[in-house]
Amino acid sequence: MAKVCEVCGKGPIVVNSVIRRGKARAAGGVGRKVTGISKRVQKPNLQPMTVTRAGVSLRLRVCGKCRKSLTV
Repeated sequence: MAKVCEVCGKGPIVVNSVIRRGKARAAGGVGRKVTGISKRVQKPNLQPMTVTRAGVSLRLRVCGKCRKSLTV
């Protein structure tokens, strides 16, 4: 099953996970150094929700933002 919101179409995105070490310059150190960058996936907050449309109840997988807008 796809990890996509059925209302807005929001899906997973690929971001960089940056690993740093050292002490910040503002805290008296020599600065933070990047020691590794790797790809990771951020998935949307999908939750099942029952919606009634034209007298028919449907089970949709919607993201948290759409869930708030549909219930109000």
